[in-house]
Amino acid sequence: MPHELKQWPASVYPDETEEFPEAKPDIDVALLELHRRGPSPLGYQVKALGKGKGGLWQMNLRVERKQIRILYAPYKDSIVVFRIHKKGSPQEQQRAYKLAMSRKKEAEALMKGGTHVNSLILH
Repeated sequence: MPHELKQWPASVYPDETEEFPEAKPDIDVALLELHRRGPSPLGYQVKALGKGKGGLWQMNLRVERKQIRILYAPYKDSIVVFRIHKKGSPQEQQRAYKLAMSRKKEAEALMKGGTHVNSLILH
């Protein structure tokens, strides 16, 4: 059953992929698989990061010797993407997790209040 793919904020995709344009086709395919197959599609490295990371999930992609991470969370029949970034130093990783967790809190507050978060449209 397909999941509705969303993002918070609207600048996550495609803006955050501008830093590594060579990975955009692979990211598009990965996002399409999330839409089609759900939060843990076969053939991808996916893990739930647990309570310590605010309930985020992480998908890892390897593109041209770079590791790209997609941070997201499943909600019933939808998946919300919060951050797409290149793996970097431990400090950069912590900043990416922290940003994704704060975005997740914002999106959950909006959803709880009845506001819809942005649909993610693949370009």
